[in-house]
Amino acid sequence: MADGLEKFIKFGNEDDIQHILGNSKEREKERPANPREDFDADDGLVTPEIGPSKDLSGKPVVVVIDDDYQTLDIMKIYLSRDYECAVFSDPKEAIFYMNTHLPDMIFLDSYMTVMTPKKIISIVRSYKEMAEVPIYYMVYKEEEDVFVTKDLPGIEGIITRPIARGDLQKILDKEKLRDYVSA
Repeated sequence: MADGLEKFIKFGNEDDIQHILGNSKEREKERPANPREDFDADDGLVTPEIGPSKDLSGKPVVVVIDDDYQTLDIMKIYLSRDYECAVFSDPKEAIFYMNTHLPDMIFLDSYMTVMTPKKIISIVRSYKEMAEVPIYYMVYKEEEDVFVTKDLPGIEGIITRPIARGDLQKILDKEKLRDYVSA
């Protein structure tokens, strides 16, 4: 006997074993004529809920995407008390996360190596649920003038590095994320 059948015989019940070992004509009678006949299109496994949904913790969700681990650590420390903070060094992982979690705000490194920020923004904006999610670029002080003078479609603003807690709080207050915490 096949190893799998032996294990089933040990743990299965007698009716199940007889059904498996019974002749094939009896099994054909039990089987529907069309193999798709017993298929239910509304089955949750076939048509899963696709798209981001709100986090169940009740806290606003802030996503930080940066390839600098020091910045990710600082942002996690600053945000984790009042916000559900998800930090990612790989933008692809962040996009997979945002497939199931609707962020309230996104902080994005202005220069990424794996995927361009412009591509990340276009992917985020392709979800109707995330069309209005504020996105802020994280830039170095030396780069600030370049980004202030540019028209940045899809970007709410910038925050300079190293990230200061006060600058971060101004942005959070501007976007009224604090209202979630007090509510």
